Amino acid sequence: MVRRHVREDMSWMADAGTDSVAIGIHEFQLDYGKQQQMDILFEEAGRAGLGVHAIPSRWAGLVAGWPPAAGMFAATHPDSWMMKADGSPLFSTAGGGPVCSIYDPATNEFFRDAIDRLLALYPVQGVIWDEIKVLQWEDHSSHAVRALGGPAGGDAHLERAVDFFGRASRHARERKPDLVISAFVYAFLPDATLRACAGIEALDFFGIDGKCYPGDGPTAKTLLGNFERVVAACGDKSVGTLALIETQKLPASRQAATVEHLPGFLTRPVDHLLYYYHGACAEDGEACMRAMKPLLRDWRSRRGR
Repeated sequence: MVRRHVREDMSWMADAGTDSVAIGIHEFQLDYGKQQQMDILFEEAGRAGLGVHAIPSRWAGLVAGWPPAAGMFAATHPDSWMMKADGSPLFSTAGGGPVCSIYDPATNEFFRDAIDRLLALYPVQGVIWDEIKVLQWEDHSSHAVRALGGPAGGDAHLERAVDFFGRASRHARERKPDLVISAFVYAFLPDATLRACAGIEALDFFGIDGKCYPGDGPTAKTLLGNFERVVAACGDKSVGTLALIETQKLPASRQAATVEHLPGFLTRPVDHLLYYYHGACAEDGEACMRAMKPLLRDWRSRRGR
């Protein structure tokens, strides 16, 4: 990590009207923070006038984030793993490892301990739960059977997942009362799931992530046509709305489509707007950022700091 490069990046984001940067915090960064040069990110964000929000990354396989690799808790606690109906463990191909059961008290304790270490080690202003993973999965582990009298799934499981992240959020708020707590999920999830997740205890913002151009089919991960459902869900719970504009892996044609549809999307009532800085575009990421910057700056100027 080169401090000069980080400084340039932070300056670019501040000039685009950004007020904070979201940084993935993997489990290993809670144990070896100084060795990962994380202090450079926080120092340069502060120099640019940006706050820092932490994205707990791949904790117990229950959330997304970066990097997509299993943490030590999941790797060393096979008794905590979620199980499929055939008795095999549930592994996340995207997360690179096993997913732990929310019904195991050890998983809950791990989250509490990880939150404590995060807030003690890093001066973050917020925490963002990135793509909560277990909302629609079934859990056939002994922990789930013990808690519910049978395998976990459907509405009962959704209610328990919401409660799990509510307890984690409440614990974080107790540790740091002014912490800003956000969460987002897949754009295509059903209305009932969005409403339930908007009710996670201690949340300040809730929303979805997705591409900013029209998608095909009911499972398209797009903001367009789905964000209105977030507005309705958050209105019911008196929670602010959130949207993450995904630009990763985009070819040039999709980058152009994003820029075409972004001005219209930014007229919607988004309270907490997130975007990928570069975002590992499949082609010219610099061009994508140059095109998006004036749109982001205009959105900020219309809203005020």
